[in-house]
Amino acid sequence: MRITQIESGDRGFTLIEVLIASLLLAIILTGIGFFFMNIIKQSDVLDDRTRAMELARQGLEEIRTLDISSMPLGRTTPEDIDKFHRCFEIAEVDPIYPNARNVRCVVYWVGASDADSISFSSIF
Repeated sequence: MRITQIESGDRGFTLIEVLIASLLLAIILTGIGFFFMNIIKQSDVLDDRTRAMELARQGLEEIRTLDISSMPLGRTTPEDIDKFHRCFEIAEVDPIYPNARNVRCVVYWVGASDADSISFSSIF
């Protein structure tokens, strides 16, 4: 019976090579995980801003149907809509136009990127 020697190319992977490959794979997967977590967070921020813009636009459209000149000047009590808060700031435009009002709709919330706000204004 003859025993043949194993050539150096047929030995397979050493434990060190497997550990290094595992470490590299873990680092790459961690980076990919952080990338996707950041994408999801930015998507949530964009969703919040889009919803806030829609609430501000909707608020100005609702005010447009009311008699602006009879509304008191100043800031209204905030209205809660889901996690958003909407209020209106009504001010005079110019003494030359006593019935004209500058209406500013402010929407603020606490979302994925901390507190944020958006406002639209129009003259009625």
